[in-house]
Amino acid sequence: MFEIVSALVPPLVVGGVFIAGVAALMRSEARAKAAEGEARAKRRSSKSSQDSGPTTHS
Repeated sequence: MFEIVSALVPPLVVGGVFIAGVAALMRSEARAKAAEGEARAKRRSSKSSQDSGPTTHS
């Protein structure tokens, strides 16, 4: 029984590290996407506030 458990431990560790790495990558990408969306929303709101000013078109 010990041989079976000791044979399975290395693949489980590698799999766990791989899954942790993928989860960390996904979280960092989600943070980057959220920051990008926030910056885009700020640009959009500043642009719309500039566009809503008085116009001098004839």
